[in-house]
Amino acid sequence: YLIYFLLFLQCARGPPYWCQNVKTASLCGAVQHCQQSVWNKPQMKSVPCDLCKEVLVVVEQLLKDNATEGELLGYMEKACQLIPDEGMADQCKDIVDNYFPVLMDIIQGELVSTSFPSLLTN
Repeated sequence: YLIYFLLFLQCARGPPYWCQNVKTASLCGAVQHCQQSVWNKPQMKSVPCDLCKEVLVVVEQLLKDNATEGELLGYMEKACQLIPDEGMADQCKDIVDNYFPVLMDIIQGELVSTSFPSLLTN
């Protein structure tokens, strides 16, 4: 019960906490809110951000080519390894591995958005 209480306290901090990444948004039940209100805002140019845009282009093509979930997951895990910052690369892989269905729902819903980078940051 203590874990749930602590999560509740963290989630009570609101959108700045919820929307820091897809993991936190999912735990706080705020993925849709973050998608519509925060992640759809343009992000500053950065290597991880540019990489995410490239990943979206490839994932969109893989979806059009009817790639399997396993192929998409493998591609996204490999893309995480390309992030130069080791901490961000590890966080990316953790999010891809643990929240793949949530990510796929977001990607399929918004394929050409610039919101994806903010899912991986913070």
